[in-house]
Amino acid sequence: MVNRRRANALRAGAVVLAAVAQIVGSPLGTAIAGRSVGEVSDGSRSLITPAGYAFSIWGPIFALALAWAVYQALPGQRNRAVHRATGWPLAAAFAGNAVWELLFPLVGDRAPVLPAVLLFAIVAAAATAWARLQDMPLTGLPRLLPAAVTGLLLGWVTLASAVQVATAGVALGAPAQGTAAQVWAVVALAAVAALGTALVWVARVAAGPFALAVVWGLLAVAVDGGPGVVTAAAVGAAVVVTAALGVRVAGRRQRGALLVG
Repeated sequence: MVNRRRANALRAGAVVLAAVAQIVGSPLGTAIAGRSVGEVSDGSRSLITPAGYAFSIWGPIFALALAWAVYQALPGQRNRAVHRATGWPLAAAFAGNAVWELLFPLVGDRAPVLPAVLLFAIVAAAATAWARLQDMPLTGLPRLLPAAVTGLLLGWVTLASAVQVATAGVALGAPAQGTAAQVWAVVALAAVAALGTALVWVARVAAGPFALAVVWGLLAVAVDGGPGVVTAAAVGAAVVVTAALGVRVAGRRQRGALLVG
């Protein structure tokens, strides 16, 4: 019993530290590198880089992550199954975000593969938490908070990983414009749509935050004003994911759980 309490306290503390770290990571990374994530990203923009406003989604993600981190650290919450199941994967994802925010301004244009690999690790950690949430029987805040933050985070990094690969390609010398770039952009957007639709289709909870983040990013790609074929592909991908969510909601009795958690 004492060992379990210590393990729960350690996990809860790690979540809090990681949630705070990802908030301070971006300004710290800018201070260390002397340039921001946006400045490095703008130097190797691809055709699927979203419009700048899209990155404001990190505000709600960070806020929800911090709210959940504090909540799950309360003495009465540490032993709940939902927090034990999602705590370490989400702590890893938050910590990964913090490291990425330090790494990308430093080497994003010189060694772009490193932040890309790290981002895929973040996706894997968020996906692990997402999968574990699907079988959690709880309702209310113990489930709503981790479901909301996991859904938003996984949805956004799903799109961001495709953008990161495209950005890395441009940084390594791939064409940023032209027919080949447009083909690869459409393929990447189709992949995001396929993955987003698949996860919405199999989800039992928190499909709403996930789909919202994916669609938010896809529409921001369209708004960025790229070639017509890329804009059409981005809008089409957003419509497909939205339609999948609509079909799932229409055919399910527990719609609140599916949409929110």
